Amino acid sequence: MVNFKESGQEYLLSVRSLIALLWVCNMIQLSLRYSWGVALPQASFELSLSRFQAGVVASFFYIGYVITGIPSGFLVDRYGTKPVTLASLFLLGLLSFWIGFSRNFFELLLAFLLSGVVAGPIFPSSMKTAAEKLSASSRATGVGALESVSPFAMVAAATLFPFALYALNWRFIYYGLGAFSFSVFVVYSVFAPNTKPNKRAKSALSLTLTNRRLILAVTLRLGGMWGVIALSAWFYTICFRIVGIKEAQILYILLACFAILGQVVGGYFSDKQKRRGLIETFGMLAFGASSLALWLSKNSQELLILAPFLGFFAFFWKSGLDTHILELVEPSQRGSAVGFMNTVSQIGSLLSPAAIGYTLDRFGADTFYPFLTFAIGPLLSSALMLMRFPVDTQPADKIQHRPSCAP
Repeated sequence: MVNFKESGQEYLLSVRSLIALLWVCNMIQLSLRYSWGVALPQASFELSLSRFQAGVVASFFYIGYVITGIPSGFLVDRYGTKPVTLASLFLLGLLSFWIGFSRNFFELLLAFLLSGVVAGPIFPSSMKTAAEKLSASSRATGVGALESVSPFAMVAAATLFPFALYALNWRFIYYGLGAFSFSVFVVYSVFAPNTKPNKRAKSALSLTLTNRRLILAVTLRLGGMWGVIALSAWFYTICFRIVGIKEAQILYILLACFAILGQVVGGYFSDKQKRRGLIETFGMLAFGASSLALWLSKNSQELLILAPFLGFFAFFWKSGLDTHILELVEPSQRGSAVGFMNTVSQIGSLLSPAAIGYTLDRFGADTFYPFLTFAIGPLLSSALMLMRFPVDTQPADKIQHRPSCAP
């Protein structure tokens, strides 16, 4: 069993239940992010959208999400996690209904842009809350459980959303997300704790953005997320080209299920090992190697063997590294640190799918170059980890932080 820590305050939820609530909050914003890929064919036909317009709609969510990443973390530190998260959940509920009622391209564009903006604080808020309520000895395990929501959302996008789409209509996906967001808003307002607001958050943000160890760790995460985003964008298409639609869907779900397992197991081992950096380095290197191995997979049997390994190691490194990032700053700076981390990582969201698409067009799917582009991020990060990343990582309460900016 994992040992959790409660602070001196009393809460209506146990820490395990709190992690579950934070997980659900992130499921809302991730579902909204992934839903457009499922709704796109039906919505494009109904609203007469070109392929370019449909792609721009998805891009506008990420544009809003990226430009507000650091400001979102600042707001979480400045005003506390609870009021900022409640505002995000309420506005996401309204915007989900707006998307469902949209009648043209421009309404969708604005609604998805604003959705990206208001979704920004949920992840930094959740990570800051989890880090404060988990003991150092179980922090990475808890972070892994929380972050397992991302691969789970991939499974939902491949299974539950298509069912809702064909049983009802694409608009009902967003009506359902809106109603769910309002429901979670009520539960969160009653049960979730708040973190202490930091009136000197501007000074804390400055220290966060000039923390060299933090910058290095965030850069390493960027390399890993380059591969993760490329995997979510291209794995299904690569499998579809080799084995067809039914097998490709099964392989994608298999990959996502093992990604959930890798996220949690990676956090557990990161907590159990004193040399946490060694676990993260191994996971990143195994992810890069598995990505390269995708080039050698030419039939369904080989893909069936590779998919679990690829999914598992794509997320195995993530819990420990993200926990290390949380522990590099003071508690009053954690919202800003996660906002900064998330903003830098989203560069991979904007660049890696396009980079792989370019190499596929330029060199072809049977060549080595697209798969090298796929693997280059995690391979470079693992090489840098071996050279520079501290092998022995310490829990937050043992790190000598820079001068405090706490109120």
